[in-house]
Amino acid sequence: GRTAASYEGFKYGEGIQEAAAKGLVWDEEKLTAYVQDPTAFLEEVTGNSKAKSKMVFKVKKEEDAANVAAFLASLSPAAE
Repeated sequence: GRTAASYEGFKYGEGIQEAAAKGLVWDEEKLTAYVQDPTAFLEEVTGNSKAKSKMVFKVKKEEDAANVAAFLASLSPAAE
């Protein structure tokens, strides 16, 4: 439920900042898609074919990506 690129003091890339400006709010489904292919996700969300991600890895298996998203969601104060 957190707005993308909203953690104070972190240096976000332009692609994720553009997605945030377009209203990207994280949920498990979006985070799962993002960690599988960050640049493709940002291109789709922003509509900008030049949007890039600073994230340097991809979680290739959808099940693993979903597990990452579920773990992070479990740490969210909203999950309590």
